[in-house]
Amino acid sequence: MSKLSTDSYKGVRDFYPEDQFIQNYINAIWRTTVERFGYEEYGASILEHTEIYTEKSGEQIVNEQTFTFTDRGGRSVTLRPEMTPSVARMLAHKRRELGFPLRWYSIPNLFRYEATQRGRLREHWQLNADLFGLSGIEAEVEVIQLAYQIMRNFGAKDEDLEIRLNYPTGTDSDLEKLMDKLREIGITNTKIDKTLARGQAYYTGAVFEFFDTNPENNRSILGGGRYDNLTSLFGDSELPAVGFGCGDVTTRDFLETHKLLPEYRPSTMIAVLPTEEKVLGEVWKVAMSLRMSGYNVSVDWSMKKLGDMIKNADKLHIPFVMVVGEDELKSKKFKVKNLKTGEEKEVNFEEKPHEHKHKHEGHDHNH
Repeated sequence: MSKLSTDSYKGVRDFYPEDQFIQNYINAIWRTTVERFGYEEYGASILEHTEIYTEKSGEQIVNEQTFTFTDRGGRSVTLRPEMTPSVARMLAHKRRELGFPLRWYSIPNLFRYEATQRGRLREHWQLNADLFGLSGIEAEVEVIQLAYQIMRNFGAKDEDLEIRLNYPTGTDSDLEKLMDKLREIGITNTKIDKTLARGQAYYTGAVFEFFDTNPENNRSILGGGRYDNLTSLFGDSELPAVGFGCGDVTTRDFLETHKLLPEYRPSTMIAVLPTEEKVLGEVWKVAMSLRMSGYNVSVDWSMKKLGDMIKNADKLHIPFVMVVGEDELKSKKFKVKNLKTGEEKEVNFEEKPHEHKHKHEGHDHNH
């Protein structure tokens, strides 16, 4: 019997803890920023009726660029290549019950069957943020400001980005008005780009893209615009909408190019290292007591030499180790060692070692 390959499926990724850490960091910046602007999270299944894509994009595109199959009940279903048709379906379904203006966001994984290249895979995650129910220019300004603030919260400077704007269905006064409004709120790294149309035919007003100005990664990072015919597919009346999508792959490429990636830190804060068999019964209690005090704690049950256990904790990037032996249990005093600095501190078990905790807190958001 031949051995199975350890490679993942073409165009998708495995997330080892270091990769998942970056993914969680990107998601955390996305979430905290959009929620600051008053956007609420929604979700939908990864499986959709194929016809909501064929109606919008045409059969040829769906057949060539999606993962589409027939289920056991004879229905044609598709792994979603984008989130917009799903949110349109949801809005049309409950429109009378919803309050407008409505601010929604989601971070779905999306699938497209296409050739893989830098910045483009067959599966990726994407922040979608949309403002529904406002036909005035304030909607465009808010959504562009939101996208701008996301990039600022990642550590980007104005010179790292160029915000390209166009109004394919409007006039140059339309564009100038938008740029003036953006300047009023301090967004000046804008540029009119008459070639900018965005790929989708459903945009009905201003469109925008954020471009990386670094020659090593000279590409679009995120994009969006106004699309007021969102729910027409479902026989619903026009609904004003402005939104954008921001992919995790292009975001990570941007962060890497500009040296803005956070340093990996595991969620585990303390590794408890038992030094002898007879203390193992007590170690369960010690570890649980630390956990109940708010620390993420692992226990090395391997009973290897102390030096080897410390080396392993260091390899796993765990910042602190606590040695537990018979002497420590009798005295209730434990040595906590910072593996980065080598500093050792003796703490009473009754005390909560806050000085260790605060050094490690907030790792999701700090560089």
